Amino acid sequence: MNIIDWKEGLEIEAPCIIRGMPSEVYHRLPALSNSGLKTLLNCPAKYYYKYLSGEYELKEKPYFKIGKAAHKYILEGREAFEKEYWHNPYSEFKKDDLVQFLKTFGYDDSIKKYLVSDLMQLALEKAEIEPKAIHLTASELNQIVCMAKSINADTKCKNALSQEGESELSIFWQDDKTGQWLKCRPDFLPYDCKNIPDYKTAESANPETFFNTFIKYGYHVQAAMYRMGIKAVTGIDVENFFFIVQEKEAPYITQIFNPATDHIITWGEKAIYAGIEKYLECKERDLWEGYSDKIIEMRLEPSPDELIGNYDKEQGIIYAPKWIDNILANYEV
Repeated sequence: MNIIDWKEGLEIEAPCIIRGMPSEVYHRLPALSNSGLKTLLNCPAKYYYKYLSGEYELKEKPYFKIGKAAHKYILEGREAFEKEYWHNPYSEFKKDDLVQFLKTFGYDDSIKKYLVSDLMQLALEKAEIEPKAIHLTASELNQIVCMAKSINADTKCKNALSQEGESELSIFWQDDKTGQWLKCRPDFLPYDCKNIPDYKTAESANPETFFNTFIKYGYHVQAAMYRMGIKAVTGIDVENFFFIVQEKEAPYITQIFNPATDHIITWGEKAIYAGIEKYLECKERDLWEGYSDKIIEMRLEPSPDELIGNYDKEQGIIYAPKWIDNILANYEV
């Protein structure tokens, strides 16, 4: 497997795997990604705003913080983690606490006139602690370390992430059928490209409910696209692309899911090509539509048998899902 090292000004003119490409550079390049395709299929207008308008500013949602931090620690190691995340051991100190701490370095009561922010900066300097981009509380840091310990205690998970390979490699290729450039960034890519793990955090890893999560977040699209990209660049057929799912609450249970059937992969491939077709159509027309140009009529009767789901896009009608009967029954007198 040939891997190119990233350098400023590198131009991508052929299918390749790149090591060390900054995340912001990867996301800025115009090739279609897994997340971009899913956004496009959901709403072209959202895709345009996020990826093409130049107006979108990434704002990290708080509930993603633990998942991203765990991802960095578990997949890239402690050294990479500590370059981006840090914990201020004095974050809960009050002013008097900071003054007493600084007195151990020879300061006297005259520092009581300092602002708390200045005292905190001085405390960090004396303790030789350099702030990083993202601060974690003591509780959050402990949570992430415990999640990593739980992964390492699970033999299957540990073996999957201990293969010879690398994290956060960027893959670019041109689709043979459409000519469209695509990209993906596997969590971890083993050098033999046979068994590819993808790490996810979730509220629940319960097998009885995970399929809902699988569908909601389009993991079938991801599984198909990563297989497609690895095959295009290396010529190797991926044997298994599986998800290591870990709960974010103690005892941090892990469960492996393998979308192994051809039907699931085919389902994902169809979504990929539907997304590419939609992208090329929007680009040609220079029109990135919202959900519908119709006023949507809402009906309580069951949807016709020929509809998949409850939304008739052509007619502009949304039918009530079956479970609505139970909800409405609560309001009957």
